Amino acid sequence: MSSGFISAQAISPFPVRRDVGFWHTLYVSEASNGGLGTTGLIGIALGAVTAVALGAAKGVAVNDRRRTGLSKTQARVMPVEPSGTKHHRIRTADGGSLNVLTCGLGAGVAPTVVLLHGVTLTSRVWFRAMADLSIDHHVVALDWRGHGSSIAGSDGFGLDVLARDLASVLEQLDLRNCVIVGHSMGGMALMRLCADHRQVVQERVRGLMFLSTAAGDVGLATIPSALRGAVRGLLSQRPLARRASWTLPGDAGYSMVRVTFGERPDPTWVEEARDIVGEMDPEATAASFVPLLGHDASKAFAGLDLPVTVVVGTKDRLTPPAQARRIASLIKQSRLVILDGPGHMVMLERQREFAELVRELSGRSSGTETARSSSTTFG
Repeated sequence: MSSGFISAQAISPFPVRRDVGFWHTLYVSEASNGGLGTTGLIGIALGAVTAVALGAAKGVAVNDRRRTGLSKTQARVMPVEPSGTKHHRIRTADGGSLNVLTCGLGAGVAPTVVLLHGVTLTSRVWFRAMADLSIDHHVVALDWRGHGSSIAGSDGFGLDVLARDLASVLEQLDLRNCVIVGHSMGGMALMRLCADHRQVVQERVRGLMFLSTAAGDVGLATIPSALRGAVRGLLSQRPLARRASWTLPGDAGYSMVRVTFGERPDPTWVEEARDIVGEMDPEATAASFVPLLGHDASKAFAGLDLPVTVVVGTKDRLTPPAQARRIASLIKQSRLVILDGPGHMVMLERQREFAELVRELSGRSSGTETARSSSTTFG
């Protein structure tokens, strides 16, 4: 049997929960050189590699460009950081450093919005949102350790370490009255901030948005406990880390990233995401994914007394609406918003709606706007 990516349903002797949705693809490696004679290591194929298992359709990129009338060159035009953006270097407790961007109105003049990106992305994914929100907010975005221009310290990539980094950013830049938006892994790190740094949250945060993320069940829940150690070990191995299929050239790589989007995305958004993740070091990618497998924030919100908005797209294949509903069920003052059509990259796919939701939360957090119904679906 040759190595490859195949459907979890085809080989799994244990039930696969379809509502988990994060990674329903297993990587199977079998040695046939006289060493191992049976199926060897089993692990989870990360992120956009799921597209391989699903047999990404040929011509996806061509069809997207034809639909929008864009040439391949036009689709590769990348956004630039907003005018007036400042870069800050924040030292971490373990010897690393974080690249933090700020723009917009002054922190003492306008409400502060902090934007946290997901795994393999960088602050660049927020450029469009930063330009919009900077009109009436002080906007902050960071590169997580090992991402973009940030440098990892000696403590690795655990969610507890990311939460500590975030607390350091809030304290060293003396950010207060913040609305914090966490996308995907950024949302998970934000949950860990709530659990581990409650005093920082109480002193500096006034509202939270969990965007396309999950409170748990992001992988290991579908794997027998006896195999979980092997899975973690496999994901840390260099050969698997180098299987980052989103770095494939041409339209093949486009199709790998396209699976993270929903219905009819603009090709420039897909190319933008591919350009960002293609710059990520493969080993840092694997090291960043491993902690997500054990993520469990079910107790992170106990006693939390803040306005919260939970946002998800109906076509999100990575953290589907069931995950958003679970988060909302765990938080007393939460508002659940389900957007019809977008996938995992809501901030690109629904830029106007995303900015409106941030502004609504900012107003609700300051008491200047009345909250809408607790659950909303937008077309």
